[in-house]
Amino acid sequence: MPRLPESDNDQSPGPGLDKLDHQILLRLQEDGRMPYRQIARELEVSEGTVRARTGRMEEMGFLTIIAVADPIRMGYRVQAFLLMKVRPGHAQEVVDELVTWPESTYVSDCVGVADIYMQVVCHDNEHLHDLLNNRMAALDAVTSVSTCIELKMHKVSYKYS
Repeated sequence: MPRLPESDNDQSPGPGLDKLDHQILLRLQEDGRMPYRQIARELEVSEGTVRARTGRMEEMGFLTIIAVADPIRMGYRVQAFLLMKVRPGHAQEVVDELVTWPESTYVSDCVGVADIYMQVVCHDNEHLHDLLNNRMAALDAVTSVSTCIELKMHKVSYKYS
């Protein structure tokens, strides 16, 4: 196997990364538990090089290796996406509150039809009902919420090639 394979997916690795870093990232995105020895063998570099570069990418914030749990198997039967409009100038206070909610798995600022996007996991419909009609309703700066309930997941990927 060549050291740094060229392919259509072999795009610019990003600021602060070179092609070897990019190749290491691609392998860790495929399998976050892939041994450094195996990555080193595939890329024809030393294990120490892979270890050092992985550590540097973690320190620089390019890489975080985590375990991703399946929310359904963890007892969360309802996953929903919330699009919120908030009063001008109040987005940060709403974000600061939402990120503390244990149900929130993703919160971001938006431009367009919504000011804030939030992904939540709930145990059941009653849990989601409480979240929307009690806790969300208590946030005075939120002027509207559009809710989409996920019925079936067709793809989940954390790979950015």
